[in-house]
Amino acid sequence: MHYFIPPRWSTAMPCRLHRLHQLCAAGLLLPLLAGTARADEQASTAPTENATGAYATLGLGGAWPQDVSGNTAVIGIPVNGSYSLNGGFAGEVGVGYDFGPVRSELTYTYANANLTSLSVSALGVNLGSASVSNGAVSTNSLLVSAYVDIPTKSRWVPYLGGGVGYTNVGWGAYSVSGFGATATQTAGSQGVFGYQAKLGLSYLASKKADVFVEGTYQGAAGFSVSGVNYDSLSSWGARLGARYRF
Repeated sequence: MHYFIPPRWSTAMPCRLHRLHQLCAAGLLLPLLAGTARADEQASTAPTENATGAYATLGLGGAWPQDVSGNTAVIGIPVNGSYSLNGGFAGEVGVGYDFGPVRSELTYTYANANLTSLSVSALGVNLGSASVSNGAVSTNSLLVSAYVDIPTKSRWVPYLGGGVGYTNVGWGAYSVSGFGATATQTAGSQGVFGYQAKLGLSYLASKKADVFVEGTYQGAAGFSVSGVNYDSLSSWGARLGARYRF
């Protein structure tokens, strides 16, 4: 006759099963906790298009002025001229404050160009063109501007805006060779009303820094230098730059 003898139940087995359950639960939770920590870290360091506060800005590039018309009188005879200019350096530096979708800036802007030729007419008769030597034109502007950042829910933020302020136009001395003679014009400058408009695209590199590329249109009201009255001076431009938030 055989007797069934039940196995001996160890009191340590429930403890071991409980420990196994704990290890399994920890194995499942650790990846979730690690992912949550990484998400929190990324959220704390990721840039946001709603960042606000003060910042500094710097942009460097070029400007290409439009032809400028001028008029004067020679021995009582009205003489009109059209000046052609080539492109030159342009830069802007300043400070601003970001209110969210709207920013305001106070900036100093510098641009220069060179005179290349002059077309002259008198009493309605076109007298032809003459070459210009050593002619330099510069503008120094202090402008107050406002911009609107267009939300895109991404790091890329287009913007547009413009500003107004003060522009000092410097018209350098130059000489004109043509019409069988050489004439010289003395240098001078005048402060006038200035303005600008911009269309650009920012990239939010970090919570502290943005980089941008922008197209510009800048102008100055009519001015008078050394007895010549000039019409408004305007130019198209392009710049690369950066903003740093304090």
